[in-house]
Amino acid sequence: MHSAYEPLSCALHSALELAAMQRRPMRLHMADGTWQAGIILDVWTAQGREWLRLRRSDGDIEIDLTYIQQVQENTAP
Repeated sequence: MHSAYEPLSCALHSALELAAMQRRPMRLHMADGTWQAGIILDVWTAQGREWLRLRRSDGDIEIDLTYIQQVQENTAP
């Protein structure tokens, strides 16, 4: 179950949208301490929340933006 919705900071949202437009490999630091790596394909709003689609080597996943704490460019080979 989702907690109360807290909108993402404008700076982080802008970074995610830019990464989606440029199709750069990114690393996302999640609220549970894990990292997700891949290419951000899209950022959108649905069901009263903001989402992104991340293309990973094992397939695409959708992530609720409220679970993302930090975004880094993935420079690993």
